[in-house]
Amino acid sequence: MTMQGFRCAVIALAIALPGPGAMADVVDETTVYLECTAGGVTHRGTGVVVSPKGLVLTAQHVVPKDAACVGSIGLADPNTASRMIVRPTNLPVDAALLQFARQQPYAFAGYCDLEDWMVRRKIFVAGFPGNTETGAPSYREGVLSTVLPNAAGLLETDGQTVAGMSGGPVFSNNLAGIVGIVIGAKFDSLGTVSFYGILPASAYAQAFGLTPSAKPCYHQHREVDFTDPRTGTWTATWKAGDPPLPLGVHEDEGLCFLAGVGGLFNDAEDTARVDRVDGQYRLTGNNRSGGSHSAVARCIWFE
Repeated sequence: MTMQGFRCAVIALAIALPGPGAMADVVDETTVYLECTAGGVTHRGTGVVVSPKGLVLTAQHVVPKDAACVGSIGLADPNTASRMIVRPTNLPVDAALLQFARQQPYAFAGYCDLEDWMVRRKIFVAGFPGNTETGAPSYREGVLSTVLPNAAGLLETDGQTVAGMSGGPVFSNNLAGIVGIVIGAKFDSLGTVSFYGILPASAYAQAFGLTPSAKPCYHQHREVDFTDPRTGTWTATWKAGDPPLPLGVHEDEGLCFLAGVGGLFNDAEDTARVDRVDGQYRLTGNNRSGGSHSAVARCIWFE
């Protein structure tokens, strides 16, 4: 079969967003319920695992001086909580570093670098409210009102948090990393909340030994730009005889599709397609008898 100069139009696309299960896994494996006791008084809060060695970042006001702390990952259960070691910090900010005494590999969250264009991007806050009855983490959504710290060194958000969520992680909406940790709320003279405060993780990444997120936390543009900056050509292009071309997008990050095909299809089994291997999109095809067919792909980020 010969097909010359053929072009295809994408009529409809079904986008599968990451399910609640995948979201819960990421949060449950890194969000820590904390109890710190000093002078007979117990302070409760939340933290986030930030290293494979079990380092946990939280708010300083959750960890009073000379406190003995315990923590449990993914569940507010004092009966199964593990002993934690308070690590020394000398920064003049409301942040503390703890570490699980038990030595084992830990799942951890990387941090998000912030840029000006990220204002009004969505965030996802996790923590353990003081009145929880199930022991499960509570979730709040919001947006970044600012990406530059205010005079107190905090980012402002409308993401509503409650007592017990102090020190909890503030994830990017795609859960690729943490923007920061919950510090508290700022009230006006009438007692109304002006904003909720986030301590930005990127500002103190070096001091706390934080790791950058493995994937982008946000994308400035919805469409992936495959333009070669040197030549101006579209690099998401495949032609008969080429090996499969990885597109650099995972199925839980975005959607890739065939945007156009052309050339000569000399065999009924000649193909051009976008498929997935191990969740990664790629542009590829079959060439049975020396055809000259080719294809281009496009990809759209979910966020």
